[in-house]
Amino acid sequence: MSIEKYDLIGKTYNKTRQADKRIVDIIVDKLQLSSEDTILDIGAGTGNYTAELSKKGFNLIAVEPSEVMRAQGRKDLNIKWLSGVSESLPLEDSSVNGVICVLAVHHFSDLEKSFNEMVRVLKSKGSIVILAADPRLCLKDCWLTDYFTEIMKRGYEAYQPINDVKVLLEKATDNGVELVDFLIPEDIADRFFFSGWKYPEMYLDPLFCAGVSPLANAPKEYLDSCLERLRNDLDSGLWQEKYGHILKLSEYEGGYRFLIGRKK
Repeated sequence: MSIEKYDLIGKTYNKTRQADKRIVDIIVDKLQLSSEDTILDIGAGTGNYTAELSKKGFNLIAVEPSEVMRAQGRKDLNIKWLSGVSESLPLEDSSVNGVICVLAVHHFSDLEKSFNEMVRVLKSKGSIVILAADPRLCLKDCWLTDYFTEIMKRGYEAYQPINDVKVLLEKATDNGVELVDFLIPEDIADRFFFSGWKYPEMYLDPLFCAGVSPLANAPKEYLDSCLERLRNDLDSGLWQEKYGHILKLSEYEGGYRFLIGRKK
C-alpha cells in the first residue's frame, strides 16, 4: 500500500484501532523479555500496541512510514519514533531484544527482505512476534465472504498463505517458528476487518471502514453496493435468517495467527 494510502487511513486511525489487551498479553508472553529490554515495532501505525508495551516498562522503537500516523503517536512514553520501511530498517545490527509486527506484514513489498531485516537488527536469542491474517482460513460460511466477495478475493492476493509466511520466517531465522491460532473475541478492542464478525451493523459506519485497509482501499462504488445490500438484508431480517446462528458464539475463526520466531 502506498504512503498516501497510509496517510489517508491514518487520519482517523486512533478512533477505531485500539490495542486489545489479549493481543498485548500474548505478545509479552511470547517475547519472553525482561523489563527495560528494547522492542522494535515495525509498521507501528499510530503506536497503539507500542504504547501498551512501553507502559509495561519496555523501551520501544516504532518504525512507521506514514508521517500522519507517526504524528499521532504517544510522545510522553519511552518510545523512539523513526521513519522507515520494513525492507530497510533504520537500525544498527543486533540492536534490539525483540521485534513485533501487528497486522502489517500484508503491506510489506518484500516479505523475505523484511524478515531478513528483522533478524539483522535482532540480538542473539531475541524473539520475533508477528500477528498476521490469512483470509483462506476463515470459516467457509463466513458472512463477510458473502457480502464483500471481491474484497475477500483481493485479500487472497495481498495476504500470503500463512504457511508460506511461516516458511519465510523460518528461513530468515534459520530456526523453527511457532504458529498460534488467534480466535477473535466478540468484544475485541482493535477494530480490524474481521473484528465486527458478530456486529454486521459496524460495517455501515464510515469511520470503521476508514480505519480498515481492505475497506478503505476498495473502489467506492463497489463498497457502496456491498454496504447497501448489507443494510437492506439487516433491515429485512435476511441477514439474521442466514447468519444469526453466529450471534451465539463468543469468539470466531477469522484466519488470524501469531508467528513466533527466535534468532539463534
